[in-house]
Amino acid sequence: MEPGYCRYCFPVDAGCEPQSILQLQKILDGKWQGFEPVAHLGQELYGKTLGVFGLGNIGYEMAIKCKAAFGMNIIYHNRKPNAKAEQELDATYVSFEELLTQSDVLTLHANLSDTTKGIFNKQAFSKMKSNAIFINTGRGGLHNETDLKEALDAGTIWGAGLDVTNPEPMDKDNPLLTMPNVCILPHIGSATQEARNGMAVMAAKNVIAGLKNEPLPTIVNPDVYHQ
Repeated sequence: MEPGYCRYCFPVDAGCEPQSILQLQKILDGKWQGFEPVAHLGQELYGKTLGVFGLGNIGYEMAIKCKAAFGMNIIYHNRKPNAKAEQELDATYVSFEELLTQSDVLTLHANLSDTTKGIFNKQAFSKMKSNAIFINTGRGGLHNETDLKEALDAGTIWGAGLDVTNPEPMDKDNPLLTMPNVCILPHIGSATQEARNGMAVMAAKNVIAGLKNEPLPTIVNPDVYHQ
Protein backbone atom coordinates (compact mmCIF):
# COMPACT_ATOMS: atom_id res chain seq x y z
CA MET A 1 0.00 0.00 0.00
CA GLU A 2 2.94 2.38 0.58
CA PRO A 3 3.41 3.27 -3.12
CA GLY A 4 -0.24 4.33 -3.26
CA TYR A 5 0.10 6.52 -0.21
CA CYS A 6 2.95 8.57 -1.66
CA ARG A 7 1.47 9.01 -5.16
CA TYR A 8 0.19 12.52 -4.35
CA CYS A 9 3.23 13.87 -2.52
CA PHE A 10 5.42 12.87 -5.49
CA PRO A 11 3.77 15.15 -8.10
CA VAL A 12 3.54 17.99 -5.58
CA ASP A 13 7.29 17.46 -5.16
CA ALA A 14 7.76 18.37 -8.84
CA GLY A 15 8.16 21.96 -7.70
CA CYS A 16 5.69 23.56 -10.10
CA GLU A 17 2.58 21.76 -8.87
CA PRO A 18 1.14 24.74 -6.93
CA GLN A 19 1.64 26.84 -10.06
CA SER A 20 0.02 24.11 -12.16
CA ILE A 21 -3.18 24.25 -10.11
CA LEU A 22 -3.27 28.03 -10.48
CA GLN A 23 -2.70 27.87 -14.23
CA LEU A 24 -5.46 25.29 -14.70
CA GLN A 25 -7.89 27.71 -13.08
CA LYS A 26 -6.59 30.43 -15.40
CA ILE A 27 -7.54 28.29 -18.42
CA LEU A 28 -10.97 27.52 -16.97
CA ASP A 29 -11.56 31.25 -16.40
CA GLY A 30 -10.63 32.05 -20.00
CA LYS A 31 -7.58 34.07 -18.95
CA TRP A 32 -4.89 32.17 -20.85
CA GLN A 33 -3.44 34.91 -23.04
CA GLY A 34 -0.46 33.10 -24.56
CA PHE A 35 3.19 32.37 -23.82
CA GLU A 36 4.85 34.32 -20.99
CA PRO A 37 8.57 33.38 -20.86
CA VAL A 38 9.32 34.34 -17.28
CA ALA A 39 5.90 34.04 -15.65
CA HIS A 40 4.67 31.27 -13.34
CA LEU A 41 8.05 29.60 -13.01
CA GLY A 42 8.49 26.49 -10.88
CA GLN A 43 11.69 24.88 -9.68
CA GLU A 44 14.01 22.19 -10.96
CA LEU A 45 14.60 19.40 -8.46
CA TYR A 46 17.48 17.54 -10.09
CA GLY A 47 20.30 17.07 -7.62
CA LYS A 48 18.54 18.92 -4.82
CA THR A 49 17.94 17.66 -1.29
CA LEU A 50 14.84 15.82 -0.13
CA GLY A 51 14.33 15.90 3.62
CA VAL A 52 12.08 13.19 5.06
CA PHE A 53 10.52 13.62 8.48
CA GLY A 54 9.58 10.05 9.42
CA LEU A 55 11.39 7.61 7.14
CA GLY A 56 9.15 4.59 7.62
CA ASN A 57 7.56 2.53 4.85
CA ILE A 58 5.75 5.44 3.17
CA GLY A 59 8.62 7.89 3.57
CA TYR A 60 10.94 5.27 2.12
CA GLU A 61 8.77 4.90 -0.99
CA MET A 62 8.77 8.68 -1.43
CA ALA A 63 12.56 8.73 -1.14
CA ILE A 64 12.92 5.94 -3.72
CA LYS A 65 10.84 7.89 -6.26
CA CYS A 66 12.65 11.18 -5.74
CA LYS A 67 16.05 9.50 -5.90
CA ALA A 68 15.18 7.64 -9.11
CA ALA A 69 13.33 10.44 -10.91
CA PHE A 70 15.36 13.48 -9.90
CA GLY A 71 18.62 12.14 -8.48
CA MET A 72 17.80 13.90 -5.23
CA ASN A 73 20.01 13.62 -2.19
CA ILE A 74 18.13 12.07 0.74
CA ILE A 75 18.38 13.25 4.32
CA TYR A 76 16.00 12.23 7.09
CA HIS A 77 15.09 12.61 10.73
CA ASN A 78 13.67 9.63 12.66
CA ARG A 79 13.45 8.39 16.19
CA LYS A 80 16.30 6.07 15.18
CA PRO A 81 18.49 5.59 12.08
CA ASN A 82 17.15 3.59 9.12
CA ALA A 83 19.97 1.27 8.06
CA LYS A 84 18.14 0.07 4.94
CA ALA A 85 17.68 3.61 3.63
CA GLU A 86 21.28 4.49 4.35
CA GLN A 87 22.55 1.41 2.51
CA GLU A 88 20.18 1.40 -0.48
CA LEU A 89 19.50 5.13 -0.97
CA ASP A 90 22.66 6.62 0.52
CA ALA A 91 20.36 8.49 2.90
CA THR A 92 21.88 10.52 5.73
CA TYR A 93 20.45 10.74 9.23
CA VAL A 94 20.40 14.35 10.47
CA SER A 95 19.13 16.30 13.46
CA PHE A 96 15.75 18.04 13.25
CA GLU A 97 17.42 21.43 12.88
CA GLU A 98 19.68 20.13 10.10
CA LEU A 99 16.61 18.71 8.35
CA LEU A 100 15.03 22.16 8.37
CA THR A 101 18.07 24.09 7.20
CA GLN A 102 19.28 21.66 4.51
CA SER A 103 16.08 20.48 2.80
CA ASP A 104 14.97 21.89 -0.56
CA VAL A 105 11.86 19.75 -0.27
CA LEU A 106 10.66 18.66 3.17
CA THR A 107 8.11 15.84 3.20
CA LEU A 108 6.29 14.64 6.34
CA HIS A 109 5.41 10.99 6.99
CA ALA A 110 5.58 10.75 10.78
CA ASN A 111 2.95 9.71 13.28
CA LEU A 112 1.12 12.37 15.28
CA SER A 113 2.11 12.23 18.94
CA ASP A 114 2.68 14.53 21.88
CA THR A 115 6.25 14.93 20.62
CA THR A 116 5.43 15.72 16.99
CA LYS A 117 2.19 17.71 17.40
CA GLY A 118 2.67 21.21 15.97
CA ILE A 119 6.41 20.66 15.54
CA PHE A 120 6.35 22.51 12.22
CA ASN A 121 5.60 25.96 13.56
CA LYS A 122 6.84 29.52 13.10
CA GLN A 123 10.19 28.71 14.62
CA ALA A 124 10.66 25.67 12.36
CA PHE A 125 9.60 27.47 9.18
CA SER A 126 11.97 30.34 9.97
CA LYS A 127 14.92 27.94 9.72
CA MET A 128 13.95 26.55 6.32
CA LYS A 129 15.33 27.70 2.98
CA SER A 130 13.43 30.45 1.18
CA ASN A 131 13.15 28.12 -1.86
CA ALA A 132 11.87 25.21 0.25
CA ILE A 133 8.73 23.25 -0.58
CA PHE A 134 6.84 21.94 2.47
CA ILE A 135 4.79 18.77 1.92
CA ASN A 136 2.53 17.17 4.51
CA THR A 137 0.73 13.96 3.60
CA GLY A 138 1.09 12.52 7.09
CA ARG A 139 -1.11 14.20 9.70
CA GLY A 140 -2.50 17.72 9.72
CA GLY A 141 -1.60 18.17 13.37
CA LEU A 142 2.11 18.03 12.53
CA HIS A 143 2.04 21.63 11.32
CA ASN A 144 0.61 24.85 12.68
CA GLU A 145 -1.61 26.11 9.86
CA THR A 146 -1.53 29.78 10.89
CA ASP A 147 2.26 29.73 11.05
CA LEU A 148 2.41 27.96 7.68
CA LYS A 149 0.29 30.65 6.03
CA GLU A 150 2.44 33.39 7.51
CA ALA A 151 5.60 31.68 6.26
CA LEU A 152 4.16 31.42 2.76
CA ASP A 153 2.91 35.02 2.78
CA ALA A 154 6.26 36.34 3.93
CA GLY A 155 8.27 34.28 1.45
CA THR A 156 9.98 32.44 4.29
CA ILE A 157 9.36 29.26 2.27
CA TRP A 158 8.52 28.93 -1.42
CA GLY A 159 5.47 26.68 -1.46
CA ALA A 160 3.44 23.96 0.20
CA GLY A 161 1.53 20.84 -0.74
CA LEU A 162 -0.98 19.42 1.72
CA ASP A 163 -3.04 16.24 1.60
CA VAL A 164 -3.84 16.73 5.29
CA THR A 165 -4.96 19.88 7.07
CA ASN A 166 -5.55 21.13 10.58
CA PRO A 167 -8.46 20.92 11.16
CA GLU A 168 -10.12 18.50 8.75
CA PRO A 169 -12.28 19.09 6.84
CA MET A 170 -10.79 22.46 5.92
CA ASP A 171 -13.13 25.46 5.91
CA LYS A 172 -14.02 26.52 2.37
CA ASP A 173 -12.94 30.08 3.17
CA ASN A 174 -9.49 29.08 4.43
CA PRO A 175 -7.03 31.54 2.81
CA LEU A 176 -4.59 28.73 1.98
CA LEU A 177 -7.04 27.53 -0.68
CA THR A 178 -6.56 30.66 -2.78
CA MET A 179 -2.81 31.04 -2.43
CA PRO A 180 -0.95 30.53 -5.72
CA ASN A 181 1.96 28.72 -4.07
CA VAL A 182 -0.17 26.10 -2.28
CA CYS A 183 -1.65 22.82 -3.51
CA ILE A 184 -4.27 21.20 -1.26
CA LEU A 185 -6.02 17.84 -1.63
CA PRO A 186 -8.79 16.44 0.64
CA HIS A 187 -6.81 13.67 2.38
CA ILE A 188 -6.93 11.22 -0.53
CA GLY A 189 -3.39 9.88 -0.43
CA SER A 190 -4.65 6.31 -0.01
CA ALA A 191 -7.53 6.69 -2.48
CA THR A 192 -6.74 3.89 -4.88
CA GLN A 193 -8.66 0.64 -5.25
CA GLU A 194 -5.54 -1.32 -4.45
CA ALA A 195 -4.69 0.63 -1.31
CA ARG A 196 -8.20 0.61 0.14
CA ASN A 197 -8.66 -3.11 -0.64
CA GLY A 198 -5.32 -3.79 1.02
CA MET A 199 -6.38 -1.86 4.10
CA ALA A 200 -9.61 -3.85 4.32
CA VAL A 201 -7.81 -7.18 3.95
CA MET A 202 -5.24 -6.17 6.56
CA ALA A 203 -7.95 -5.26 9.06
CA ALA A 204 -9.91 -8.45 8.37
CA LYS A 205 -6.84 -10.64 8.91
CA ASN A 206 -6.17 -8.92 12.23
CA VAL A 207 -9.77 -9.46 13.38
CA ILE A 208 -9.70 -13.14 12.38
CA ALA A 209 -6.37 -13.70 14.12
CA GLY A 210 -7.63 -11.97 17.25
CA LEU A 211 -10.79 -14.08 17.38
CA LYS A 212 -8.65 -17.20 17.07
CA ASN A 213 -6.34 -15.93 19.84
CA GLU A 214 -3.47 -15.94 17.35
CA PRO A 215 -0.73 -13.30 16.94
CA LEU A 216 -1.93 -10.32 14.91
CA PRO A 217 -0.19 -10.19 11.52
CA THR A 218 -0.15 -6.38 11.37
CA ILE A 219 0.86 -4.47 14.51
CA VAL A 220 0.95 -0.70 14.76
CA ASN A 221 2.87 -0.58 18.05
CA PRO A 222 4.85 -3.81 18.56
CA ASP A 223 6.54 -2.56 21.75
CA VAL A 224 3.18 -2.28 23.50
CA TYR A 225 1.70 -5.41 21.86
CA HIS A 226 4.48 -7.68 23.07
CA GLN A 227 4.45 -6.47 26.68
